[in-house]
Amino acid sequence: MKQLKILIMMPDPLTCGKSVAAMQQAGIAAHGCATSLELFNQLGAGGYDAAVLDIGGLDEIGYALVSRLRTSSVLGIVVLGAGLQVEHRLRCLQSGADACVPDPCDNRELIGILMALARRLPGRAPAVAENVDTVGVNGQSGCWELRDQNWTLMAPSGIAISLSANERHIVRTLLEATGQAVARAELNKHLDDTAGVNRASGTRSIDVIVSRLRRKAELAGVILPIRTVYGSGYLFADQ
Repeated sequence: MKQLKILIMMPDPLTCGKSVAAMQQAGIAAHGCATSLELFNQLGAGGYDAAVLDIGGLDEIGYALVSRLRTSSVLGIVVLGAGLQVEHRLRCLQSGADACVPDPCDNRELIGILMALARRLPGRAPAVAENVDTVGVNGQSGCWELRDQNWTLMAPSGIAISLSANERHIVRTLLEATGQAVARAELNKHLDDTAGVNRASGTRSIDVIVSRLRRKAELAGVILPIRTVYGSGYLFADQ
């Protein structure tokens, strides 16, 4: 399953930028725009799985925008907006939105909605038999596993954690060496330079990525068994 790709339309560039950054940190390929014209121009290029729309203040235009987007049966639509009362949210849903969330919306909730929506989008939820691209702890069942071409880390409890490009490389390397320490220098070889990582400060970058990954797991309600090995690097502990 390919990486989830979404387009966020928000009139405030600062808020849009923060949402895009949060999505990218969660392993979602996110892009932003400010107007409906930009929205349709970018959607026309294809490849997007879902659109997040802030329609606060658009009134009837907002509902019309949702209806027009719904002409694409495969596009997920999530609507945000300050002051959206129950009647407004119901009308958004009736116009074709998959979810409607009043503003301000916690980006963690928005990420959760998008990931849940992605599992139901056509072509994005492979059958269990098709999940052959997994990497797990000792190949056991009921263990930590990488799925969806390594974009998702699945906990034994069934909780899924969406990974960014650098996180997926690090987790895969640690999983393949489960129970053995992997040096920071080795992990640094797997960092994605296109993500703006400076290899010259690789050890620090690794620590930051692992810390962020641990925090992401905690927010999801699980403890990530990545242990720090003093003077060496990190290891993925046996379960």
